[in-house]
Amino acid sequence: MKIELLTELSFENETPPEIIEIDLDENLSIGELFSKIHEITKIPPYKELRWNNNVEKISCRYYYKSGIEIDDYTIIMNLDEQIDSFPKYGSSGELLLYINGDHGLAN
Repeated sequence: MKIELLTELSFENETPPEIIEIDLDENLSIGELFSKIHEITKIPPYKELRWNNNVEKISCRYYYKSGIEIDDYTIIMNLDEQIDSFPKYGSSGELLLYINGDHGLAN
């Protein structure tokens, strides 16, 4: 299957998505697809936050293109959902995904 992947989202200066071809059954979970994407692209799936003697792993956030408008992205809350349940709004009918590796903290 082909997917379009964004690792940066900017509506003013849109970078074209990277096209990745992955041999994976669309009946598998979206989490398994993201595991493959992380393996292929070497994008870390989490960042480690260290303080005192503690280490907290903070995961990336994942989004899919959910409509035709430029800002139609929806966060993926359930990584167990099947790949084929997501709409395909990529430029050539591919699944368009966005991995947000930025991490903000609030106290």
